[in-house]
This record gives sequence, structure tokens and C-alpha cells, in this order.
Amino acid sequence: MQKLLIVSHDVVGSNMAGPGIRYWELARALAAHTQVTLVAPRPIDMTASYVRTGSYTWGDVASLAAYIAHADVVLVNGFVFEFYPNLGEIDQKLMIDLYDPTLLENLELLRANPAERAARTQRDVALLNQQLAAGDFFLCATERQRDLYMGALMAAGRITPARVDADPLLRGLIAVLPFGLPNEPPVRSGPGPRGLIAGVGPDDPIILWSGGLWDWMDPQTLIRAMPTVLAAVPNARLVFMAGRHPGAAAEMRTPHEARTLADEIGLLGSHIFFYGSWVPYADRVNFLLDAAVVVSLHRQHLETAYAAVRSRFLDHLWAGRPSVVSAGDAAAELVERYDIGRVAPIGDEAAVARAICDLLADAALCAACAGGAQALAAEFSWERVSAPIRAFCAVPRRTRPVASHTSPPPTQASQPALLPTTTDTTMKDQTRNETIG
Repeated sequence: MQKLLIVSHDVVGSNMAGPGIRYWELARALAAHTQVTLVAPRPIDMTASYVRTGSYTWGDVASLAAYIAHADVVLVNGFVFEFYPNLGEIDQKLMIDLYDPTLLENLELLRANPAERAARTQRDVALLNQQLAAGDFFLCATERQRDLYMGALMAAGRITPARVDADPLLRGLIAVLPFGLPNEPPVRSGPGPRGLIAGVGPDDPIILWSGGLWDWMDPQTLIRAMPTVLAAVPNARLVFMAGRHPGAAAEMRTPHEARTLADEIGLLGSHIFFYGSWVPYADRVNFLLDAAVVVSLHRQHLETAYAAVRSRFLDHLWAGRPSVVSAGDAAAELVERYDIGRVAPIGDEAAVARAICDLLADAALCAACAGGAQALAAEFSWERVSAPIRAFCAVPRRTRPVASHTSPPPTQASQPALLPTTTDTTMKDQTRNETIG
């Protein structure tokens, strides 16, 4: 059985965002098929059957090399390459997860700082080229992303006659691995907004924003739609899951702008609420099950066009809740194709209000959307979507060009301290005493 090392660049634990969720759930799904070790920049405060966990230190090559030395296959995200550029020289087979188009994300994140934005774009291009040269196998999140990266791989010289002859569609070089969903159905574990937020009553229909308030998203259009919604449904309540990223990511402009707008229209604290604590991964179900409608809106830009189907949107499916989304991304295609909610033109507050009102007024429509969402959720189980990794680990192969120089042999690294795990348990309010990595 191959030994797989998964390196997360983001926090993995009871409080985690999309990247941490992706690598945690992939580790769980793959543990039945390969020996999995999952490491992150901080100690991991959760356990899962047959998954070993550990931590490494940003910038400390030895702390990561110790884990690499004891692996056969390594899965990393591009963020890790920025701090460990010699990853392309390791002897182990290297899978690179390109699900997050970092360059396009940073174009939006740094829009207010032109000089930093230009410099970061150059670095992101160099970082992408470095990954394209180093990987033996690549993962992306959608077919649209795959087309984007196929062009990049072609420009990088990775598409050759011999490779195409052996693998005409190059699915053995780059495969689609979207975000996934748990196999287990959603089960309430505690109070949601009705029990946590003063001003949300037991019978108030809740409109939930379940994702982060990132700068590439558009909560403002939803907020502007609320006066129209309230004219039709006076007891409607809009709740934002607005906690700060647990990995202490840079503070974004959008949370402040959204609160300011809600205050300006006179609805902050009465009909619009921002839940300020990051909702633990295991507790997100309580917010979802309290919701009548779940909303995800974005602005028009390249990040949207090539983004993954966002993890928080997939949660709408898992919980069986109708969605209202912006047009133009992969989530909108799913909503339209499977009739599991409503799609509104980008920035169109009237269309958003109309979509929400239609859903709140029609119980039969909501039930139909919910049934379709739950049926679609099964297609995104982590066991199902992780198939490309299982296939590569079964027959790992080197496809990258031979490096012109070699790094110090990783086998010189000492054995890292690992935490073998045997149960699926979240250890809340508890700090591990072990030293890891």
C-alpha cells in the first residue's frame, strides 16, 4: 500500500475554511485505500480513522522534509511551493492541486493596492509555472478550470506527442477533483441562528449567507435586496456567517463594507445580522438546517469564471436547501441544470429579491428544490470525487521532466512525530500536548 502525504497550506481542525476542509475530507476518504498522513501549519485538533496527522513550520524546510522522506506520493497546493521551492526536486511522485486559481483570486483581493497587485501577479505567474514544471499529476476543480490549465500546460511544454499518444485526453496528467460532501446526512448538533442570535425568532424565515465575506463575493447586492424582500415577508431575517478566517488571513474590505451598508439602510441588528464568530466545521449544519433559503452571490470577474464549485455552496446541497446564486460560475450551472433554486444576473438586486420572495412564498417549490439538491449531493461524496487520487496512488508515475539539479536527499531527515488516529472524533476545547513535526 502506497504511503500518501497530504500537505495543507491552511489550518486543519475544528475551525477551518475551504482548503482545510478539502484536505481533511480527502484524507478521510483515502485512508481506506492508502496509508495517509495529513500535515498542516498548525497542530490538527481532530482525529479520523487511519489518518495520521502532524504539523510543520512555514519556512522550515526540515520540518516538512521529515514527512516527505517517509512518503511515496505527496499531494500539495501551490501555496506550499512558495515557501518550499525545492519540492519539484523530491524523489517522491508529486501531485499538485490547482483547484484554487490563486492569480485570479489575488487580482480581486489586491485591487485596492495597484503596486502590490502588479508585483503579486508576477509572483503568481512564476509560481504557477514552477508548479507546472514540477508536478507528475495535477488536480483541478471543474472542467472549465481544466481547460484553463490545459492551455497553461501546453505553454509550459508538458503536452508532448508521446504523452498524447499514450493518453489522448491527458486525464492521466490532469484530472477534475471538485470539492466534495460528507457521506453522512446532516444531523443537528446544537443551536443555530435561532438560538444564538437575539432578534431571530422561532418562526422567522432565515435567509443564510453560509460562505465567507471574501472580497470577490457580493453580499452588498443581497443587502440592497432586503427592503424589497421585507415588504413581502416582514419577518424575514438575513444572517451572515461572518467570522474571521481561522488561519488569520489578511483582513478583507467586504465585511466592513457589508456591515456599513446594512447600517445605512437601517436594517442592521433588526433584520440583518452578522454572526461574528467562525462557525466550527462540525456546527455549520445547525446554521444550514435553520435556513429557509441559502444565498451565494459574486461579482463579475475572472475569479468567478474559473472558481471551483465553492464548498459552502455544496453545503446547500448537503442540507437540502434551495439556493439563490449569481449567474456565471459553475454553481449557477448546477442550479439551472438541476432546478435546485434560482439564478440571478450579477449585481441585480431586484432579481435577487424576486428569487428569494418566490422561494419563501412557495413551500412546494422549496420542497422540490430541496429534493433535487439532496439527490445531487450524492454525486459529490468525498469517496466518489477522490477517485483520481486513488487511481494515481495505485499506479504512481513520474511525468515531470528530469531536474537539472538535485536537492539534499530527503532520506537524511529524521522520523517525524505522528499522531495515529482511530476514531472520527472532534476534540473541542482541548490542546494536544504532543510535539508534532
